[in-house]
Amino acid sequence: MSYSFKTHTEKHRPAAAGIEEHRKIYMEDVNSWLEISTSALLHNIRQFRRVIPQRTKLAAVIKANAYGHGMLGVARVIHKEVDWLCVADLVEALTLRDSGIKKPILVLSYYFDNLEQAIRKNISLVVYSWQQAQALDRTARSLHQKAKIHFKIDVGTSRLGLNSQTEALAVLKKIASLNNVVIEGLFSHFADSENNLPYSQQQLQVFKSFIKEAEALGMKIPLMHLACSAPVTVLPEACFDLVRLGVSMYGSWPSPAVKKLTLKKYPRFSLRPILTWKTRVMVIKTVPKSTFIGYGSSYRSKQTLKIAILPVGYWDGYDRSLSNQGEVLIRGRRCPVRGRVCMNMMMVDATSVRGLRLGDEAVLLGQQGAEEITIAETAEKASTIHNEITTRINAALPRVFVK
Repeated sequence: MSYSFKTHTEKHRPAAAGIEEHRKIYMEDVNSWLEISTSALLHNIRQFRRVIPQRTKLAAVIKANAYGHGMLGVARVIHKEVDWLCVADLVEALTLRDSGIKKPILVLSYYFDNLEQAIRKNISLVVYSWQQAQALDRTARSLHQKAKIHFKIDVGTSRLGLNSQTEALAVLKKIASLNNVVIEGLFSHFADSENNLPYSQQQLQVFKSFIKEAEALGMKIPLMHLACSAPVTVLPEACFDLVRLGVSMYGSWPSPAVKKLTLKKYPRFSLRPILTWKTRVMVIKTVPKSTFIGYGSSYRSKQTLKIAILPVGYWDGYDRSLSNQGEVLIRGRRCPVRGRVCMNMMMVDATSVRGLRLGDEAVLLGQQGAEEITIAETAEKASTIHNEITTRINAALPRVFVK
């Protein structure tokens, strides 16, 4: 299998462009765009810097287009504030390198070919099998270089990594004997650190036990890491040498329980949402009482309504499950979605909006005036989680980085 990086790079090009260029683009051509607050992003990172141990390094997880916020743009904003960048696959890692990002990068999940490029471009790779390590050793030997790896074990999530401690130790010992592979890190991942503290503590003990056994075999691994956003504040024992900051870096609390526990321990700790999703009113029309709105006749007006039609739909990433449930902001007023969300359009009830005009800005996510449509409330209405709401926003939409 071979990869082409052209498409991936082009997909992220809006985030890489200058702010002034974006302003020109969306003012003239673009019907929907995201504004990403650089000050809020940096604020969130610095909140975690204050509470993690001084010796602990901070890794920013920017996989999946930085959780939908724009991978290259986010990387450029934060690269001086963090120690590592984490991505899901090798395509993302190589995209960062080809765009001039020099910060240490770890591929967390998978890769197939292009091992030569990964080694040449100093990208650290996850390893969870002996076969992967052998392939990297052969490739590194042919290049007269070393392959850097982070060995992943499974401590109770039943995803990547060996879940037998005995087998994992045997594989790790064999990897340590390879001449062209450097074991740079050892890591795992919690299953439910947002809500299940007792189980997270069990997983932590399994991880600690593995470290102890590895050290008993004489292994000295520089970077042990287990904690994602939630454990940093609610289970600080899990911080080790490096923490991987994901959802909270973008301004969302992992769960209400984590927020409550964090603020009890750190009353001044705060997170700021970094994303505002905007569009414009494209059509205004009056709909008489008892008129069906949208596909499937799923909504019938109970009175005469003023409907604003917005050029955003499920292609853009506005979830279809928000049909007749979601709300948007126009002139600081909440306007409920009426009818089914279409592929490229949606209809909202703007009857309460005074002075509504064509071209008025509508906010799908974020703040306008005194009102705010939060990612949390949108996720609850869509019966999903924060991360799905933002990662499903179409990568083709411009990400405009503002202060």
